[in-house]
Amino acid sequence: MAEKILLMSDIHITEPGTQIIGLDPAARFWRCLTHAAEHHADAAHLFLMGDLTHHGQVAQYKILKQCLADQPFPATLMLGNHDRRRAFAEVFPECEPGFRQGRHSFGDTDVLYLDTLDEQAEDRHSGRLCPDRLNWLKSELEARQRPVIILSHHHMLRSGFDGMDAIPLRNGTEVAEMIAGSGRCQMVINGHIHRIIVSSYRGVTHAMIKSPCHQMPMVLGAGASSLSVAEPGGYGVLLLDPVAPLLHHVDVDLPECRVVCDTESESRI
Repeated sequence: MAEKILLMSDIHITEPGTQIIGLDPAARFWRCLTHAAEHHADAAHLFLMGDLTHHGQVAQYKILKQCLADQPFPATLMLGNHDRRRAFAEVFPECEPGFRQGRHSFGDTDVLYLDTLDEQAEDRHSGRLCPDRLNWLKSELEARQRPVIILSHHHMLRSGFDGMDAIPLRNGTEVAEMIAGSGRCQMVINGHIHRIIVSSYRGVTHAMIKSPCHQMPMVLGAGASSLSVAEPGGYGVLLLDPVAPLLHHVDVDLPECRVVCDTESESRI
């Protein structure tokens, strides 16, 4: 049985009483955690892939910590453009200081997670891997002898949403080139867009997952990065495999459906 990893990105925790397009981010996040604990209790790890809070405030990180207190999975917290390092470190002092990037090994696969937050970005929301972080990634890729999955908050490739493509990982092409050139990476997975998108670069799959809270509306082309729609929240379920890993997406709070096995038909197609 392949090891199972849970992925949640763009939590956007706010303070009590503050909603995003009429949604309570903490409540939506808690629903995803509850759903995951019920349906995927065998998962080995949970990665929170950035934008943990909406404004990077201490009070918001405290709410996030309360949400995580009773959930059953070992968790790794990454940072996104809405996060702030100082406030995060104040509430999560148990996390190692410095850049929030590292490696976890699961079975035959190594998962590398990146810190793409750039608090000095002029546009406030694009990301960047500085030379130190790039050198770390290069050395990790060179040292790996096993298949690699890479997690990133910001997207490296074009999404088709002009507003979001104005605030990507600014050196994303350079990073995607380094990853592809290593010959080790099976898949790059990111958040930031709040939409399920799949692309590729030189044979490496790049996949984006939705948010537990609000989503990017399916309006391609011109439009602000702040466009949002109250579609169901969700999370990713990654099944690791040294040959062919699988990324599923789970939508939470869809209308309840009854699963039926049709024994009278040979196929439902």
